Amino acid sequence: MNRKSAPEEQETLTPGGIAVPPPLRIESAAFTGSLATLFHLARDGRIDLTGVPLSPVCSAYLEYIRTTEQLDVDAAGAALLALAYLVERKAWALLPIADPPPPQELPELPEPTAHEFAFAVDTLDEWQRERGDIFFRAAEADGVYELPFDVGKVTAADLARAFERIMERARPVDVTPLAKPRPSLQEVMASVLAIARTTSEALPLEAFLPEDYTRLDAVFVFLAVLELLRIGTLTAELVEGDVRFGLKGGQR
Repeated sequence: MNRKSAPEEQETLTPGGIAVPPPLRIESAAFTGSLATLFHLARDGRIDLTGVPLSPVCSAYLEYIRTTEQLDVDAAGAALLALAYLVERKAWALLPIADPPPPQELPELPEPTAHEFAFAVDTLDEWQRERGDIFFRAAEADGVYELPFDVGKVTAADLARAFERIMERARPVDVTPLAKPRPSLQEVMASVLAIARTTSEALPLEAFLPEDYTRLDAVFVFLAVLELLRIGTLTAELVEGDVRFGLKGGQR
């Protein structure tokens, strides 16, 4: 097995040159956490190892050795050292001896800190998944990158549900050779604004559509509302789980 080059090897070491064990996780009634955390607790006498099953941990370590393609020898050795220590201390704890011999002096393993950032890691992961569900307008020639606009507490999922609702009620588009040309998005935006100006109340998406509308009508109106939200002319709010749209700042 080839050893890593010096720069790669340093990435698996602490500033003091100590190898970091692989993230083997332990779950039991007495303890749940990483191997490194259990090692620190046992070394400091803060946990009773008799209630922690070590056989599954040893099996997980052997599986890690067998299945890892590019094995980190330093990390594997650090884990083996920690496991050997834990097995020895548990054996002495199970033997009916009043004063077990003191453990041998062991090199210092790095103090685990990952649990301190668990909430931040979960939050960033959730934000990344949400970001993947949002469509971003491509950058223009001048390099301007447009970020999603602020619609308050209304989420992309709320807007998607509102659009799905009007699409379910829409009839298919009648295709005829001499059909009149569709209005432009700007014309549909003007129509949406005209309806919004008729009342001071926020309106559901259906209010901006004709009584008998097609799926194409629904798409154009939804795009017009999104564009008006983007430029700050309309606002969106949730009313009993339904998205309502109104003029921003009482505009008329």
